[in-house]
Amino acid sequence: MRATLPSLCAAFIASMYFRSYFGIVGPPLSQELKLDPAEFGYLASAFFTSFSLLQIPVGLAFDRWGVRWPMCLMMTAGAGGSAMVASAMTFWWSALGQLLIGVGCAPVFMGVLYFLGVSEPPERAGRLATIVSSVGSVGALLSASPLSWFSERFGWRSACWSAALLMFLSALAIGFVLRAKAPAETASEKDGGRWKPASLLYLLPICFTLSLGGTFRNAWASPYLTGVFGTGTNVGAALTAVSIFAIATSFALPVVLTRCTGRAVVIAALAAGVACALVLSASPGNGLATACAGLAVLYAIGNIHPIVMTEAQAFLPSGLRGVGLGALNTLVFLGVSVSSSVFGAIANVGLPPESTYRLIFASTALMLGFALAIYAIFGQVTRPAPGISKASE
Repeated sequence: MRATLPSLCAAFIASMYFRSYFGIVGPPLSQELKLDPAEFGYLASAFFTSFSLLQIPVGLAFDRWGVRWPMCLMMTAGAGGSAMVASAMTFWWSALGQLLIGVGCAPVFMGVLYFLGVSEPPERAGRLATIVSSVGSVGALLSASPLSWFSERFGWRSACWSAALLMFLSALAIGFVLRAKAPAETASEKDGGRWKPASLLYLLPICFTLSLGGTFRNAWASPYLTGVFGTGTNVGAALTAVSIFAIATSFALPVVLTRCTGRAVVIAALAAGVACALVLSASPGNGLATACAGLAVLYAIGNIHPIVMTEAQAFLPSGLRGVGLGALNTLVFLGVSVSSSVFGAIANVGLPPESTYRLIFASTALMLGFALAIYAIFGQVTRPAPGISKASE
């Protein structure tokens, strides 16, 4: 693990960087290429299109060939995509580059979970996954003020070339460091085919609601703060505080997991989210500090994503581990889409701002509460699944 963990962390940093880098690079690129707003929107969404569509195919690839080569080759394609954006002179060239960047980032999070899941016992795998996730959050920070400074100083094309190089180096590290996959007997082969997909149903509501706080923070927090507290609200400072809390929480989780089970952490996180959503629903304009604290807790719930996926792996047959994780990750993206639509429908009713966000936070509390109830009532204590061997990767 001495070389493996840093390599996985580097890959995760690159992935998190590319998830949000276009907010800084996109405007000068659009201006230089003379793109219209529709083309800018297509470029911004191209990354997430390929990223989300590839989750299940990536899982199938992991089940067939292991993590090492699919992840290495796809990240290399992502590096090529960043180079294409850096050299773009037309919309279509930059769009293809964005799609390839999504290809490069698609296997990273699932690859981390898959590799650790077959290499370590469940509880240790969960701790290591949260460590990689917390270190990877540095990538999101790099894509903010540091990227803005670099782009202003050296140009957005230089920033894209630099990111391409870093992605390529990360891909090489994955190729050299991760071990090749050895043949593994599936759980159904070992236990006579008694594995039942229904054993994972209690995790579906959590996967569907994992990104509720992130969805609100990224799209609705600014309208909420300015609509309820006034246009003079320092939204940038408020959202920075929310992000810092979430990052600090991600670094604290590995320590917490040395003393608590992953199940206890998931229950506590969801309960805290329900409580904060109810408080904000009861009085969305009670105070800026209260609003920021509530948003920070809701946003930080996303940090339990690796813990939930690690728990899921304990019930997946070895031969279906990748496709199972891919399906659950796809459900997370579906949750983002549905929650965005629900929030938008509520906002379109035309109620006063406080009433609008009262309903949005109430719906958030309802969805999180349902996920918590299902998990607490039907959830099982994490245990190793049959057919998982530490030598299977």
